[in-house]
Amino acid sequence: MSHVSPFDWSSLLAEQPLIPVWASAVMPELAEDLAATLLRAGYGVLEVTLREEAAWEVLAQLRSTEITLVAGSVRTPKQLQRLKDLGLTLAVTPGWCPQLCTVAQELGIRLLPGVATPGEALQASLQGYRQVKLFPAQALGGPAYLQALRAPLPEMQFVPTGGVDESSLAHWFAMPCVVAVGGSWMLPRELLLRRDWSILENLAARSLQAAKELKQQAG
Repeated sequence: MSHVSPFDWSSLLAEQPLIPVWASAVMPELAEDLAATLLRAGYGVLEVTLREEAAWEVLAQLRSTEITLVAGSVRTPKQLQRLKDLGLTLAVTPGWCPQLCTVAQELGIRLLPGVATPGEALQASLQGYRQVKLFPAQALGGPAYLQALRAPLPEMQFVPTGGVDESSLAHWFAMPCVVAVGGSWMLPRELLLRRDWSILENLAARSLQAAKELKQQAG
């Protein structure tokens, strides 16, 4: 088995330039249908945010499906240990926290740490990370902010998340440093609660196709 660096998300993000973030109506009774819908739409990855206790049941339900699970909004070492106990090895933090980075490495969990400032991005770089989440991307200033942030950090790659939607994809992917974006617009709460899987599949597929085309155009 080849060794996978605890810092490296490049292969996953190359295949998945759009990370669907399930942050609203995270309900176990919807989990399997949603995973199947996303797989039909062409996705291989789903981020489930740990903002509610129900998210843990969702992760437990979906860990044996074909979709690759990412735990989002990870905030404590205890949560990282709980992920390890479930057999999950991909996690995202909402902000920069060296303690979580250390614990994740000890547990063999690949972390995509969140950053918001040049100082945090520099610390992540010095810790060995080459891919980081920019959060909250739109509230920080959108693509113009990232353009300024990444200028002195040419080695870093970013996954903007937070306020990103289909209409802004072209602006984000115009920057080569953007390897993927994360968003929840393709998982609207009203469609989830109505279990309108057909419309949700079409929306998700269209969004993913747009992201792939824009990323390819950016080279």
